[in-house]
Amino acid sequence: MIRKIILGTYCFLSLILFVFPTSAQQPMDEINGLLDRWHKTSGEVKYGPFLNVIASDGVILGPDHDERWDKAHAEKFSDQYFNPKNAWTYTYDKRHISFNADSTTAWFDETFKINTKSFRGVGVLTKLDNEWKLRQYSMSMSAPYADVKAAVGGKAGQKIHSNLLLVMVLFFFMAMLFVLSQRLKISYPILLVIGGLVISLIPGAPVISVDPDIVFMVFLPPLLFEAAWYTNWGNFLKWRRSIFIMGFGLVFFTSLAIAYFSVSIIPGFTLALGFLLGGIISPPDAVAASSVLKGVSIPKRGIAILEGESLVNDAASLTVFRFASIAILTGQFVMSTATTQFLMLSIMGVVVGLVIGHILYIFLRYVAKSSSISTPITLIAPYLMYIVAEHFEWSGVLAVVSGGLFLSFRAGDYLNYHTRIQTKEVWATVGFLLNGFVFILIGLELPVIINGLGEYSMEEAIDYALAICVIVIVLRLIAVYLSAFVPRILFKRVRIKEKSPGWKLPLVVGWAGMRGVVSLASALAIPLTLYDGTAFPHRNLILFITFVVILVTLVFQGLTLPLLIKLIKIEEVDEQASMEEQIDEIRVRLGKESIAYLDKHYAKEMLEHETIARVKEQIIRSVNASERAKEEDTRAQLSAVRGLYNKIMLELLALRRDGLYKIKESKAFDSDVIKEMEYSLDLEESRLSRK
Repeated sequence: MIRKIILGTYCFLSLILFVFPTSAQQPMDEINGLLDRWHKTSGEVKYGPFLNVIASDGVILGPDHDERWDKAHAEKFSDQYFNPKNAWTYTYDKRHISFNADSTTAWFDETFKINTKSFRGVGVLTKLDNEWKLRQYSMSMSAPYADVKAAVGGKAGQKIHSNLLLVMVLFFFMAMLFVLSQRLKISYPILLVIGGLVISLIPGAPVISVDPDIVFMVFLPPLLFEAAWYTNWGNFLKWRRSIFIMGFGLVFFTSLAIAYFSVSIIPGFTLALGFLLGGIISPPDAVAASSVLKGVSIPKRGIAILEGESLVNDAASLTVFRFASIAILTGQFVMSTATTQFLMLSIMGVVVGLVIGHILYIFLRYVAKSSSISTPITLIAPYLMYIVAEHFEWSGVLAVVSGGLFLSFRAGDYLNYHTRIQTKEVWATVGFLLNGFVFILIGLELPVIINGLGEYSMEEAIDYALAICVIVIVLRLIAVYLSAFVPRILFKRVRIKEKSPGWKLPLVVGWAGMRGVVSLASALAIPLTLYDGTAFPHRNLILFITFVVILVTLVFQGLTLPLLIKLIKIEEVDEQASMEEQIDEIRVRLGKESIAYLDKHYAKEMLEHETIARVKEQIIRSVNASERAKEEDTRAQLSAVRGLYNKIMLELLALRRDGLYKIKESKAFDSDVIKEMEYSLDLEESRLSRK
């Protein structure tokens, strides 16, 4: 009986406490609800409700050492984050709340995650006019004690040193593979990818991971700038129709086709993810194509279209990637809004590039005329253009491309001969290192991506990737033939102005669609999580498909392209003077202008001084030789003897260089004089080696 009474009393009291919370429980529930709603407003991008929780004299302390704002400053700070791209979403772990005696003041601490990073928050709330207000909130990033100890104890520096050592080893490995590729006569990007894959399979090999946030910043700006810098303006303008059809039309066509095809074969894949994948794998890589085609003779029209297309399609594909990413991260995509944003970010990106390009042009032309300053400025320029444009959420890619094209076009106005030589060599080195590192990274990252496939089996992932590879290759071949012949069918002007490319040239251009640096950089730049902290859907599968597409197109198409060219025996389709003929024509024109100038300004001096007269005689001999070279018989003889001439001249240069080293060892002459003579021999050898 007593047990029943006790049990009944316990149940009755529990019911009372459940229906009528205690005074201690009620404010705790209020604060928990308030903080939950407050954090939720951040994730839902509700600007007003977020600030309403903060008291008028409230203070917020951010994780950075100088982030301290009152409510007015918090409004300005929060404004830039309250948009779908930058809003934070909190995932809670636990919270502790304490009160003063009359429950009008509360202090709390909580742990939570922003995306995948752990944070701790502490704050004070006061009840004002029967409403809880946040008086102070401090947020800091949590870190394991071992990491803090390592950082304080100097082990972080050791880690940096080990990472630098690893990068240096990879660069050395790249150099060795490059030498091997020359010996084997294989395109070096192909060998670098295979080499990276081999390294990754070695037991105990270090795992290299790339931060998605820095991929675009480190690799893309200089590579895009380099492509723009070396653009052949004449060919670009001449074949602009084909270039823009391939650069923009093919990218959007490929993205659209891949989007619908991937949705049809991959369970759970959305159109936004399909467009993201299409934007990533749509642009061919100019470096890979140029490397494969080196030493192989194809029509100049094909080279011009491939190089021009790579410049345009990078911008187009990255634009598709950007809008698809926004659609996935926010879950929203409105065509009219997207079109307006696309036009705005494109136009303003170009404006930023041109404005910065003009500023640098003025600085380089009138202020910094030394090569020791001009060359570093060209290295800084792409990053400056990209950062400024992206800061205003405009297209950094178009800023770099437009600025690079402008500076390249006006380079003759502000670069002297020494700066041009130095800049060309520096950019060749930078381009090789960046491209090489990315290509070797393709091989190194593949095992990591395979391990992260998760819900997909290896067989499924390979099936998806190979199917998409086939679609990508076939789409390009179809698009190239359509762009080559449809305008000829529709417009008589095109048929009159341009000679038919035939069936061979479109086949070569279509087969030269190797993917590379931009595709890899885009794939690695996919965020790890969405704004709500959940994992980015199908990220590893997209990465895997991208890597397979790069491998298949680069290795399979890259190795078979030279064989295809030899098999079909492609010939020049456009009637155009050879490079030697054009050089001779330019020499004749410049020589005659020089002779006329000497006759006008230095006629008296040539009569008085034999040395000055010899200058004119040398120019006359050069002009006569170039004019004789125009004759077919003479040109045939010159072509036959040119190889022998270069061989003899290089042997004589080697002989002179050996003699110079002996003079240097004798220490009979000043070291600066020896260096000047070495530089003169280097320039002469460089000129001969390019012939």
